[in-house]
Amino acid sequence: MVEDIKALQVKLDATNDEDEQRALEEDVTGKILWLLWCGICAEVDEILPKVVNYIQREGAMRGLMQISTVELPSTDPSDDQAHLQRVMYDAGADISKYQLWLDAQAREQAKWSGTNRGTPTLDDQGTTPSASRQAPSTAAV
Repeated sequence: MVEDIKALQVKLDATNDEDEQRALEEDVTGKILWLLWCGICAEVDEILPKVVNYIQREGAMRGLMQISTVELPSTDPSDDQAHLQRVMYDAGADISKYQLWLDAQAREQAKWSGTNRGTPTLDDQGTTPSASRQAPSTAAV
């Protein structure tokens, strides 16, 4: 995982395209967060049985009951936290924003290769690509 992060960082340092940089930054951030999350979970998994054994052995159940009654505030994540959580889970699911960006670039290139990019010429009065969702007018002019 560390080697993957280093390789992505090298690509990030070498690129000038803002969209490509953003995709690489998300991948680097996600992998770092996922690595840290896995480490935290491993630590908790290791220490939790020791804590339970200590509580049972020392008869400290009353202290455990007191801890369980403490009300924690609601922790609705902010937009930034939710975004970082999504980035981390994407890395854990091996979803690469950079690879998705590369795939989108390849599809866009294939879409336009061998065409005039939809720009009308004197001989071709075709339509230009549009993000508009309006249907073309059928009214006679």
